[in-house]
Amino acid sequence: MPLIKTFEQRRFSAHGPVPRPVSMGRGLAVMLLCLQAGQSLVAPEGDEAETVFTVLDGEGQVREGESTHAVGPGDVVHVLPGEDKALVAGAGRFTVVGVRRLERRG
Repeated sequence: MPLIKTFEQRRFSAHGPVPRPVSMGRGLAVMLLCLQAGQSLVAPEGDEAETVFTVLDGEGQVREGESTHAVGPGDVVHVLPGEDKALVAGAGRFTVVGVRRLERRG
């Protein structure tokens, strides 16, 4: 597994969130999610992936199904398979690593 220097790979855009795949493994994807003030990133309808979000910097919210969590640096939210999910940036920049399970094991 390569070392991922997330702060060197951050990219922000006034046009919207910038999701960047930084590593793909067998069944897992690591995404760097970069948002600016007020931007949101919503998983598409029908997204069944189990996901763990870890906040690197900034403040915002993680929506998990019907729950909304106010989050900041160091916070982790584990979203179980089948739950709707979204990120919403607060003031300033909001950087999150998302690790998604790509295949369901049954």
